Amino acid sequence: MRVSSLFCSLGLVLSLSACKKEKGTEDPDSSNLLGPTVQAQSSDDLGGGEDSDAEDEGDELGTDEPVPEVAPEDPKVAKGPKLPPKPTPVQKCTGKGKKKVCKEVDPKPQVSASYGVVQLMGEFRFGQSADEVFKLVTREIEKEYAERQGKSKDPMLQDGNNKWRKDQLRQAKENHVKFVKNGNHRWGVSLIQFEYEDDANEEMIWTRGESGLRKYYFFKDGELWKVVYAYSTDNFPGKTYEQVADEKFRKWFGMSPDAKVKQDPKTKAPILRYNEWTAMNGERVRSFDMTAVHGAIVLAVVDGKAEKRIGERLPNVGSDEKLMDVVSDVLGSSDVCYDKAGNIAECAASK
Repeated sequence: MRVSSLFCSLGLVLSLSACKKEKGTEDPDSSNLLGPTVQAQSSDDLGGGEDSDAEDEGDELGTDEPVPEVAPEDPKVAKGPKLPPKPTPVQKCTGKGKKKVCKEVDPKPQVSASYGVVQLMGEFRFGQSADEVFKLVTREIEKEYAERQGKSKDPMLQDGNNKWRKDQLRQAKENHVKFVKNGNHRWGVSLIQFEYEDDANEEMIWTRGESGLRKYYFFKDGELWKVVYAYSTDNFPGKTYEQVADEKFRKWFGMSPDAKVKQDPKTKAPILRYNEWTAMNGERVRSFDMTAVHGAIVLAVVDGKAEKRIGERLPNVGSDEKLMDVVSDVLGSSDVCYDKAGNIAECAASK
């Protein structure tokens, strides 16, 4: 009897150990929503991506600081919205007999989209002022700086971290743009050329991560109303846009997005196809394939109420789009210049 009990206990211990080992050897997804996890520095690598935590199974939706779970009972999101339980996909069948086709669908797509919006936005909120967003952006810089210094013992690395911090804070100030025609900015030939209107009390703060991810925060009348995330294709190595949408975006925002088509107003020919998820409070998440012209996969999250007032703004990926320096402007060109006020200005002619 005691021998049997001993074997049962031993079996339970071995089983738990095997489960832990299996969980620990899972291959986490290397590409997350807002950039790769910050790695410990070495003398050969002063860089680092943006830190984030995964919601489940290694698929990370993070911001530059750990992303909270969004379960209603979680005290870490007490300031955020309380969401219903995340829905489980269900089977939906059409047709009969040999023509019967079944597939999994999202029974509550707005709830799923809300989970994605909460994680995508982090501490950013629609309606925030440019000053509030700037403070959050620079706080993320300070946090990453502290993490880098905590991992660095070499004085040379610490000096490099100090230089990184100063460069990031300087760049953050330069990346506050007010859209006015007489500012001579060059955003009219960039990936975001259709996201703003000049001389309409609009402005933008943008950031560039070392992973190639750019974030654009758009303001209308002093309030945040849209955030655009432009991923370099290197964020998803070997993946097409369709694969990223199927394997990543549908998992993050729900497996049943609306398939949208933008048509040419004259010929009615389709010039843009994209996915759209609508959240519980009317926020909309859209994904765009802009790899052909801009070398980027794009996500946009929009305040639905503000969009009703401002109007829908979608990219144009038609063949008539201007191609002058577009890719370099969007993904990091040295010929984007700024004036003392931080607005993009025409670059001085090279001598």
